[in-house]
Amino acid sequence: HIVRRSLDNEGIGSSALKKKTKEMPMSLSPKVAFALVSFFLGELGDGLNIFQGIYLVTLGWNEGSVGIALGLMGGTALLVQTFAGDVIDKTHFDRRMFLSLASVATAFSASAILFVHEGNEDHILIFGTKVIEGISSSFIGPCIAALTLATFGPDVFDEVMASNIFWGHVGSSASAVLAGLAGYFLYPDI
Repeated sequence: HIVRRSLDNEGIGSSALKKKTKEMPMSLSPKVAFALVSFFLGELGDGLNIFQGIYLVTLGWNEGSVGIALGLMGGTALLVQTFAGDVIDKTHFDRRMFLSLASVATAFSASAILFVHEGNEDHILIFGTKVIEGISSSFIGPCIAALTLATFGPDVFDEVMASNIFWGHVGSSASAVLAGLAGYFLYPDI
């Protein structure tokens, strides 16, 4: 109805409307789109850090260094999240772009583990990127919440947010299962 109304307002007749709507790509419903985004952001979240910690131990890092790295990320996220929510609430910047930038920054900082060498080294690289990851990941939750509220309104916000959180946990679980399967089938050539 919205597409038809906007096309009618542009002066497009019904025969042209049929042709025009056939050319439009199919799109996902907003609930499905939010579920997919939450699923893939869930893979980027907490489950990944556990496997990164295990990977660092296999490279020769001691447990204390791994704990400091993961603690830096968690502590930074804890300190920044309240401010991140306030920034998201007050910004005039497009929240979809904010979410994209935060997700990319989180993914790139998480990818820094690929540059860690064998031995108990590269602490500054991992510690620094874990702080960046903590800061950038703090913006993801508030962005999802703001976009959910803007898309669905306050009446169904709780229902859709619960769905977002559910799919985020499913994404974390899927990430853990995939990592476990990769480890099982590829060991010792990982």
